[in-house]
Amino acid sequence: MKIIAYPFAGGSSYSYARLARDHMYEWITLDPPGHGSSMRLPLMHSIPEMVSALLEPTLRATAGSAYVLFGHSMGAYIALAMLDRLVELGASLPARLVMSGAAAPHSRVLQHHAELPQKEFLEWVANMGGISAEVLAEPQLVELFEPILRADIGAAEAYSDGSLRDYDGPVHILLGKDERIALADGLAWADCFVRVPEVHLFDGGHFFLFDEIQTVQALIA
Repeated sequence: MKIIAYPFAGGSSYSYARLARDHMYEWITLDPPGHGSSMRLPLMHSIPEMVSALLEPTLRATAGSAYVLFGHSMGAYIALAMLDRLVELGASLPARLVMSGAAAPHSRVLQHHAELPQKEFLEWVANMGGISAEVLAEPQLVELFEPILRADIGAAEAYSDGSLRDYDGPVHILLGKDERIALADGLAWADCFVRVPEVHLFDGGHFFLFDEIQTVQALIA
């Protein structure tokens, strides 16, 4: 079994290193353009663009074996849109779909955090746990990461799709009890699938998954 993972906003192929310590499964985290191993490529500003860029590496990674699609926050929307693309192509589908730290994409009030002035934007990201105090203290690191975060957060906030999918594999939704996602927006994932997803609540904020490593690993794999 392979775990094909897509990173959260500002993340990269290193983002899930702690989760990937589960040596029973092969973790493959794919970098959208402008991230990690693809840092030199231009950033993309929409989820469909990222899916198009990641389609070929996804198909290569999933060829010939059972796999899971996983994503946290922005990565959850990439995983969902990737599932749709795989269905369109008639490709082999994941054994399960796991989406973490994300509201159903059709249920949210449209937000524009990516357009905030720098101070307010960085404060909002820091409050979500998406940037460390060490990075904020280094102007060169802020200069590097701010455009990536703005592009990713803008893409995630603009993504909206409430289509009903016939996908019959298990779907798991993972949410932190203290993050800024209303439970109703988490439960609204049921509108997106014929097979009702299982919603799992964890103590903690947006990055709860790194406090619940073993439980999250079990739900993914």
